[in-house]
Amino acid sequence: MSRRRRWIRFNAIGFVGFLFQMVILAALIRWTWLTPPVAISAAVLVTVTHNFLWHERVTWRNQSSDGRLGRWVKFQLSTGVISVITNVGLTAVVARLTGLSVVSANVVAVATASIATFLVSDRLVFRQ
Repeated sequence: MSRRRRWIRFNAIGFVGFLFQMVILAALIRWTWLTPPVAISAAVLVTVTHNFLWHERVTWRNQSSDGRLGRWVKFQLSTGVISVITNVGLTAVVARLTGLSVVSANVVAVATASIATFLVSDRLVFRQ
């Protein structure tokens, strides 16, 4: 599969994952005692696993099931860490500078992280 096609699939799954993350984040902010950074981190880490499962089935579907656990760990440690750092740090900065809500500011952070997470996924986690 071409890298362009993977990029399109990656972003389609990322978009669905983003919607999933926003629902989780909004629920955590509204119905728990969690601070925004903790709620964002929790929502991101749940979503990273969601996205990994879909990337295994759709974006990089030619992967052997033998190395799945190792790929999941790499995915969590790479894209998960990038996503948490970007989501928490950039969300806070955007919210502070613009006055946007945590959920709205998080939209900006997720869009920013998408390029880095694709490159790490394509070249490290799901390398052929």
